[in-house]
Amino acid sequence: MARYGYSFVPDRGFSAFSRDLDEGAWKDVSIKKYDTLDRMPPQLVEAPRPVAWKLRATWCIAVVDEALGIGSASELAALDAEWDAAQRALHHFVASAEEGEDPAVREAATRIRSVMLKGNGTEQTRLGYDAEVDFGRFQAAAARKSMEADIKKIGAGAHLKRIEKATEALAKGIGRGGGEKRPGTRAKRLRAATSGCVTAFNAIHDEITWLLAQSAPGKQRQQLEALHAPFLALLERYPPPARSAAMDDGEGEEEVVTEEPADDEEEPASAPP
Repeated sequence: MARYGYSFVPDRGFSAFSRDLDEGAWKDVSIKKYDTLDRMPPQLVEAPRPVAWKLRATWCIAVVDEALGIGSASELAALDAEWDAAQRALHHFVASAEEGEDPAVREAATRIRSVMLKGNGTEQTRLGYDAEVDFGRFQAAAARKSMEADIKKIGAGAHLKRIEKATEALAKGIGRGGGEKRPGTRAKRLRAATSGCVTAFNAIHDEITWLLAQSAPGKQRQQLEALHAPFLALLERYPPPARSAAMDDGEGEEEVVTEEPADDEEEPASAPP
């Protein structure tokens, strides 16, 4: 199969292509009958070619979107800011309880600090997104189990509810479901998802190109050209880097490259409190 340059399209380039699939000639290609949750529609083998193409593109983009989560740095920053604020609020509430008149309340607050907060009480706000989700879920579990009596004693229940809400919002934002640990790092998931789109888009492009070469002028050819146009535009938006004169002009592609950080730098750490 020929390679057309889709390896130079970044993850968000593929994600944004979902809009192209809902506009123009692609808008008239309905996949509703075949777009099942398990992605195993029994009639798929009988589906028209454009339907199969749209399904393949839609499904591979969905995998990219799942790996990206919300995908907007500003939205993730806002979710992280709320998580950090909830943590600081708990820290200050516990600190206040530690200065209370009732010895039992002071002792409960001290136990909460030692188990449910890090460092000076806000060290957890310096964690990366994934680690914050893990820590927040640990806090929520502890509040319902081992620390339940102490939480009730100092009246910190509302703060733990806020933390749990902020944690699950952040988890959704980075693409983690309820209670699950994502397989692999975000960078690895994005590379794999983007590679899947490269393969799918190359295949779709190749089939359309072949059919165009076999189609006489007319309505059918015009439809193929209209379906092909967004793919060509995508390649124009993300051209390959300039090649030196010493390099050959073959069709081989570079490996898929994304702008994700190294695996051990998967998520940015939160801002200091």
